[in-house]
Amino acid sequence: MLRRALSRRRFLSKNWLKAKRRPAKQHERVKDFRRDLFFKLGAQLSQEYDLLVLEDLDVRGLVQKGVTKKRRMRLYDSSFSELRRILG
Repeated sequence: MLRRALSRRRFLSKNWLKAKRRPAKQHERVKDFRRDLFFKLGAQLSQEYDLLVLEDLDVRGLVQKGVTKKRRMRLYDSSFSELRRILG
């Protein structure tokens, strides 16, 4: 939706530059929200349990096994490695 708004603006106009920044801001908000959620989850799990065992998930393998495009995008967007890095 935000990309469509960008394509309707005149190239390099002020409104085009503003529309270009909107998806970046939205992406930054989502990234910060996810990172904050992982830190909170990590803190809660480390307080509740003495030992955490994580399964070694092969995300590329999960994606290649004939799943739908929507599911593939969700798997890529789930940030398993970020959660693992925070918990590790």
